This record gives sequence, C-alpha cells and structure tokens, in this order.
Amino acid sequence: MKLIHLQYFTKVFEMQNITHAAKALYISQPALSRAIKHLETELGVTLFYHIGRRIEATPYAQTFYPYATKMLATLDEGYQAIAALNEETITTVTLCLEVASVSIPNLIRIFSEKQPDIKLTIIQHQLPEKTTDSVLYITSEPKPDLNNVPIIKEPVLVAIPKTHPLSQKEALQISDIEQTPIIMLSTSNAFRHTIDLALEANDIHPPISSTTDDPATLRSIINQGLGITFFPQVSWSYQTNDTFVLKKIEGVTIERTIYLASTLPKEHMLINTVITTLREWFIDNH
Repeated sequence: MKLIHLQYFTKVFEMQNITHAAKALYISQPALSRAIKHLETELGVTLFYHIGRRIEATPYAQTFYPYATKMLATLDEGYQAIAALNEETITTVTLCLEVASVSIPNLIRIFSEKQPDIKLTIIQHQLPEKTTDSVLYITSEPKPDLNNVPIIKEPVLVAIPKTHPLSQKEALQISDIEQTPIIMLSTSNAFRHTIDLALEANDIHPPISSTTDDPATLRSIINQGLGITFFPQVSWSYQTNDTFVLKKIEGVTIERTIYLASTLPKEHMLINTVITTLREWFIDNH
C-alpha cells in the first residue's frame, strides 16, 4: 500500500468531490481517480459511490478513514521526531571510563563503525569538571542528578594463578581469603569501593599485600601469576586459557552493575548506540 494513496483517499473523503480534491492535491482528476481505484483493488472493497458528478463515501470508507488518518498522523510524528533529533545531533562525545577500561580498543572500533560522523574522546583519569550532553560516564557507581542506565550486571570472583594451591579447590572458604595476601586496586578506584563494601557486608578481612591505581597493571600482574585479586568476570574479559582461574567464595555473592550515566534520556539514539556497543562487546568476549 502506497503512502500517497492514503493521502489521496483522506483528501477525497474529506472533500467528497474528486475534482476539488484533485485541485487541492495539485494532480489531475484522472490520476486521482486511478489512485483511488488502485486502493480499492488493493483493499478489495468499494470506497466511494459515484452519483452523477458527486461521490459518497461507502461504509468501508467510513470505517477505513480513521485508520488512514491515524497512520498518516503517526508517520508525521515520526518525521517530526527525526527532525528534532537531527537538530540535537551530537558531533563530539567524551566517554569517561571509570570502570571497564579493558574494553577501550574494541569500544572505539565498534563505535567508529556505527557512528563514523562522531568524534570520540576517551578519558580515564582526569574527569571533566562540567557534565554536558556530550559527556558520558561508564561507571559502577550511579551518579546523582544524571540518568543512569544499566549496561550489565557481572559476578566478581577471586582470580588465582593456576599454579597456586588454592586453584585446585572447588570453592574458596572465607578463611582462605583471610589467610592469603591479596593485591588490590587503590582506595580511590570505583571497583575497589565495590569490593570493600562487599567484604564489609560479609565481615571478611583479607590481608592486602600491595595496591595499584591501574586496573590494566593489576590484570598484568595476575596474568603473570604474581598474585591473587578480585576479578570482575565479564568486563575484564576472562578467558579459560588465561594463566589463572576464577573461584567463588563459598556462601558469598559479590556482583557489580556497570552503568552509562549522562544528562541524556535513556531513549536517546547516542545512549542506545553506546549501550548496544558495550553489550555486544561484553557478550562476545564472555
């Protein structure tokens, strides 16, 4: 069914006159008559009675008219929504990664494929002082006064080198954690906040052997079999061929949710693009 035929039908229905409707539509009367005939054939019903030079809407036309006008009105709303979105087009985006920094290379690649006209800037350490529509945060701590949209919820387990005796256990006991030195991120790190809260809630007090402020450095240390740490299973991209294994603590559940925080509404095209991009990457690498 052609959109223009619906437009022609509504005009004829409203004016009840083919000649006047044709003039209003700036087309010839025969062209309008053919369009109405085509629509009648497609619907399998007669839309108008021809009484001399007059026409009269049939019951079929009277039934169909509100649906046709609703369809045209909905389409017009769609045009207006696209026009409004086009006026709010964002050409530069600053993505502040407080967590999930391991996703940066693939995030840039996928985002560039989907949004080639948007310049992407990624910041990890010196966050901007002012939040605008073009500033987005990937965070595990919802930000007040911003729209926080969940991206993923992931388990946090204990990463243990495959050569370590604890790697052979089915599950760790709290006593294992409290008797084994653990490498942690610095207290200013958002992931460290998540771990500290979970440990406090479960009354667990592990000995901390050392700290680092860089998640990539911590992951490198664990990969080299130099220590034990808490490990977010999805966002840090654990693979079974890694040099370490992930173990649960018996009776203890530690999880974290990663959010995309911004001033933009969650329905905004840019928000959907970033969230879809991140979810695709996380799922493909989990």
